[in-house]
Amino acid sequence: MQFIRNIMNDIKKCIRIAAKMRNWWRRSSKAARITSSVLLASLLIAWLCFIIFETVNMVSYSSRYSAKLQNSVLIQREKNAYSDNLGNKDNEVADNKSFEKYFDKYCKQKLDKSTVNHVFWKHPTGGEYPNLSGVKVSDLKVNVDLKKQRVHILANGKTVYTMIMSSGMGDSTPHGDYHINMRGKHFFNHEEKVGADYWVGFIGGEYLFHSVPTRYNFGEYIPSEGMKLGKPASHGCVRLSVADAKWFYKNIPDGTAVHIR
Repeated sequence: MQFIRNIMNDIKKCIRIAAKMRNWWRRSSKAARITSSVLLASLLIAWLCFIIFETVNMVSYSSRYSAKLQNSVLIQREKNAYSDNLGNKDNEVADNKSFEKYFDKYCKQKLDKSTVNHVFWKHPTGGEYPNLSGVKVSDLKVNVDLKKQRVHILANGKTVYTMIMSSGMGDSTPHGDYHINMRGKHFFNHEEKVGADYWVGFIGGEYLFHSVPTRYNFGEYIPSEGMKLGKPASHGCVRLSVADAKWFYKNIPDGTAVHIR
């Protein structure tokens, strides 16, 4: 009850102050009214400018902090992956200089630079996808260019889409003519301790088109491996970006001819 009484008293005080200001306004001269109006407007404008300035500063700081946090998370993730590759069970990198060289070499960026392009391997690498509805399987073809690390999708003899890929290291991707014959959404190789999503086989289940590597779970991509897209990095399969692999999985039917050279 005391709280309500205090509120009512404050309201009464505000009403009395407003009444006094009203009486002053009526008794004051025109010049005094103009002067007081200008002062009040100036104070209001200054207050609004202060609010806008602080809001802009807060948004700018939030953006910088978010980018810094994102960069830190990425670096830590890469450190973990690097440590895993070294067989370090504690996920610690003893030599930070060696990690920086590794990060710069495979992730194509300095540790203190923006990470805008660090997830390019998640997105389409050839622009807007073509509509293949109505195209017969016999009129579709997949050409794999090992030298340029590109996968070309052909429809009716014309290239309709080109993807960036990663073939096998040491020319381990088989050359020749094959056909798409099976597919699946996810696999994990327990021996190599690596998996992938959206796989499509062209030599049984041994050689595949698939996404950049994952850990055990679907969608748990390994950024350090994703950043290798565009150069030989696999054990023989053809790696694609996540978006490209998903589109390939959904749109390239069994029986499609595959030519690898």
